[in-house]
Amino acid sequence: MIFFKKNIQPILACLLMALAFSSCEKFKGDVRIPAYLHLDRITVGPQAQLAPSPEPGFYTSIIDAAQIICYFEGDESETNLGVFQLPFTAPVLRHGTIKYIKVVPVVKQNGQASTRIAYPFYQTITLNNIVVAADSVTNLGQFVEADSAWSLTAHYVPLSNMTVLVEDYFEPTSFSTNFDTNLVWVRDSASAACTGKGFGMLSIPDSVNVANFAVLTTLRPKVGQVLYLEMDYQTDFDLYVNIIGFRVNSEGNASTVPVMCLVPNSSWQKIYINLGRAWSVLNWNTPLTLLFQAANAQGKNGAVRIDNVKVIAL
Repeated sequence: MIFFKKNIQPILACLLMALAFSSCEKFKGDVRIPAYLHLDRITVGPQAQLAPSPEPGFYTSIIDAAQIICYFEGDESETNLGVFQLPFTAPVLRHGTIKYIKVVPVVKQNGQASTRIAYPFYQTITLNNIVVAADSVTNLGQFVEADSAWSLTAHYVPLSNMTVLVEDYFEPTSFSTNFDTNLVWVRDSASAACTGKGFGMLSIPDSVNVANFAVLTTLRPKVGQVLYLEMDYQTDFDLYVNIIGFRVNSEGNASTVPVMCLVPNSSWQKIYINLGRAWSVLNWNTPLTLLFQAANAQGKNGAVRIDNVKVIAL
């Protein structure tokens, strides 16, 4: 313990020097006054062509951060500025024209900040010939006056590159037939829905401890595909997401594999759930069934609401 106290200062000094040198390696030249790039948000919209879906609910999103990659004319390679939580104002130790900036949409995988990922279903946004100047802020995207925000629009990869295994928006145009009858389709309640007029609801009385509902459409992704469940939800209970499938040598007996638990929340929330890890427990076998379980541990009256549900593979 005495040795630690005596030597802590030189150790910290070495660490700080290492961080300082490593952080400077990605910049060239002798620029000391940074320029700044600013962005408030990234939304998701349909493409002019090859849009995956005509349903507005398909495009609900919560892009939490962005990876910023710049390329300056004459450089040997791109400069990765890093990942910045939105909204951000990021420093750039270069001046002049950036030939292009790549903005990579980043989301909280499974709703956790510690597992942020560049979402593979969103295309990278490329901005060309962006001018930056010393001690000056360059805004990215378009200014949305109603929100006083600088905004970019991202797009899903084309439908030709992805597979939509299940989609349900609980609107008349989406033919909501994917869930079992435990989940009631609320057809006309725009004030309560996440988007549109409809949503799915499971009402749970205080006398019920566990309530289930499942997706009737079986999932048949191809081995090796990236597999995600996207949905908007609001729940008064712990809501467990599971997949049911068959392990190797299971002799015909299905196994239930837990994916994650969604904790109660008071308003609609978008989530991106990685189903691939649970699927790997089943050795990538198909078919799969998606099962939801609401646990009423407190013995109270409440409900689970879901909207804009889709399972997609890439």
